[in-house]
Parts: sequence; C-alpha cells; structure tokens
Amino acid sequence: MDSEPAPRRRAPRKSIEERRAMIVQAAIPLLVELGPSVTTLQIARAAGISEPTIFRAFADKNEVLAACLAEATDPQHLVDELTSIEPSASLRERVLAVIEALRAHGERTGAVVNAVTVAGPVRPRTAESLSDEERTRLSASRTSSYQRMHDAVTAALAHDRPRIPATEAATLVLAIVLALGRGDGWHTGPASVTTDGLADLVLHGITE
Repeated sequence: MDSEPAPRRRAPRKSIEERRAMIVQAAIPLLVELGPSVTTLQIARAAGISEPTIFRAFADKNEVLAACLAEATDPQHLVDELTSIEPSASLRERVLAVIEALRAHGERTGAVVNAVTVAGPVRPRTAESLSDEERTRLSASRTSSYQRMHDAVTAALAHDRPRIPATEAATLVLAIVLALGRGDGWHTGPASVTTDGLADLVLHGITE
C-alpha cells in the first residue's frame, strides 16, 4: 500500500527585520544603477516579492531610501571585505585588493548618497543643521568608522620588511583613495586613475 505523501512544509516566515534587510539589499544596486527614479515595484521585483510586501516592512518609499542610506554608509561591509584579504598573498596582490575594496565601497556609497539626496525627502543632514550634541555624536561615529577601516587596511598591508610602518601606509592609502572618491576623482580628464597605477605608485613611488 502506497504511503501518503508527507505534508509540504511552509518556509518559515521572515521577521520584519529580515524582510527589511532583504528589501534594502535589493534596492541598493537599483539605486546605484537607476538613481532616485527607482520605483518600489522595481525594488519588489528585484527582491522577488510583491509590492505590497514592501509596505508591510516600510511605511513608504522614503523610509526605504533612509534604510538604504544607513546601510550604504555602514563601514562594516568594507571592514569585512578588507579582513578577508588573504594574508599569504603577495604584497602587490594585497595592495590591489585594498584599493579595489575601498574604491568599490566609495563608488557604491557615493551613488546611494547622491540618489537619496536628489530624491529630496531623505536628505543627509548637514553639520550646520545639527545640535552640538548631535555634531559630537556624528564626529565620534565618523572617527570610529575611520579607525575601523584604518585598522583593517593596516592588517592587510602588514609586511615582513616594510619601508614604512603598515599604519603609515594605511593612512596614505586611505588619504589617496578617499580623496579620489570625492567628486569622482577616478575619472577626471582623459587620463583616468587606475587601480593598477595607484598600486604601483604606492609600492614603488615615482623613482626607479
């Protein structure tokens, strides 16, 4: 006698936090690609859900954009990528990986910030609009974020026979790459800055 088929199990329902995270992860690449014109329907399709599901996790599109802004500016993803660089790789490979990770993070973050700013309602607040207490907290948060990035870059650039300490090398690499990220400095003029070219400059300077 044939046994009855086992009843199908429903997939566990996602919590609101899980659903919000899934929507944000789907929305960020669309913001980078399409800018502020992206619709909640496009976001829903990218996330593999119905549009009404978005509004069971977020009040409106502005709240989705605010969550995307918070996620894009969180340095933890960058820190995780930097700490995953293989320490046994050659120094050149590690320098290339560090520069590329910083560059990709900067371009992604800049695109999201620009898209959210153009969208209007969720403009990042300027220092002038903050209270003294809020400015202090913002400054402390930025200092902490930079220090986390600096520590991760320092660890990735550690070398047996350094010409300069890894901490100084990390400071220089961050200064150059972060400066290039402002105003799309990677693509200024006919001679764009490349990851390979910058790595060569970091490793060898401009002399033979």
